[in-house]
Amino acid sequence: MAFHVELSSGFRNRAHAFNLDEAKLRRTVIDPWIQGRRIAIAEKEFEPRDSKLIVLEGPELADTDLTIGRGWSNAEKSAENVTRRLLDAAAAPSKPGIAILADDESARTEIGRMLQALDLQTVPWAELRARILSPPAQASGPGYAAVLAADSAEPSASWLFDAGLARGALGDRAVVTQLGDAAIPAELAGVEVMRLDPGEDSSVRALGDRLTR
Repeated sequence: MAFHVELSSGFRNRAHAFNLDEAKLRRTVIDPWIQGRRIAIAEKEFEPRDSKLIVLEGPELADTDLTIGRGWSNAEKSAENVTRRLLDAAAAPSKPGIAILADDESARTEIGRMLQALDLQTVPWAELRARILSPPAQASGPGYAAVLAADSAEPSASWLFDAGLARGALGDRAVVTQLGDAAIPAELAGVEVMRLDPGEDSSVRALGDRLTR
């Protein structure tokens, strides 16, 4: 069995994806939909709050079933609408998408490895930033968290500004971290900063606990 997806927004903006397995459906469609994050299929992007989602489950469609724009009509003939069942099952608390804000590429890479070890999904900082700045802000729900890597004693002005945006929008879900034993930036005086060692399992677990609690 396979899953077939239709996303639509407005009268003409419509896109389809066919023959998805359960893991790919969950990763690329269901989880972002539940978390209110942008979904991209067939080179189009959809915001869940402005879109309609239909998921069908049925036999895998052959290439001949998908020609001349007949894919969706053929899917409807042989598959069952399971949208509500899948969304209800996925509505239990889920792991957030984690954005990494770091001045230094090596710090961003190390944080990314830690999140991968925790089986946490990362999202581009630009995506989270755009949601924070959109009216009204769309980042205050459970769909996002952020790791703000203060990897220098003198972070750039742009990092400080964006870190402030994240802390204002996410509160405790914006975790300020520092790799190694560098001095804490003066601008972060009074802010809780997690010291992380990527090679220590206890450090990795502590970061995961902070991001998902």
